[in-house]
Amino acid sequence: MHIRPRLLSLAGSILGDADEARDALQEAFCKLWGRRESISSVQQAEGLSMVTVRNVCIDNLRRRNTAFIDRDASSLKDIEETHDENDEKTELLNAVERLIATKLTERQRQILYMRDKAGAEISEIADEFDISEANVRMILSRARKTVRDCYLDLNRKQ
Repeated sequence: MHIRPRLLSLAGSILGDADEARDALQEAFCKLWGRRESISSVQQAEGLSMVTVRNVCIDNLRRRNTAFIDRDASSLKDIEETHDENDEKTELLNAVERLIATKLTERQRQILYMRDKAGAEISEIADEFDISEANVRMILSRARKTVRDCYLDLNRKQ
């Protein structure tokens, strides 16, 4: 335990992260514990500890680099899938915008736009249209329900 600070410093210099260094040190101690019967002197224990910590740190770095390589290889698949998902999201957004344009009244469209796109507060919308906040909430709720129901009907038909 008296060389623990030196071992922690070694692990930290190799890994560059204090938490990973502590984890590596713990892992090294676990490996050394199994060999405790074969260690005969303090010098041998210190040397073996330094080598074990260094090797554990190098193994952790290799695992980390392998994970990056695996992630890079899989990221090409992710890009293709993301492109397909973006097409689907764009198609969904266009369908919802068409429903809003065709199924809602002008007032519902304006209130929905102010709240959802412009991020206006309920009180601001109420002041703009000279109606109560409860009425704004009701109009928003009905507009969203209309769009949701129409969208679900559209999907059922397809």
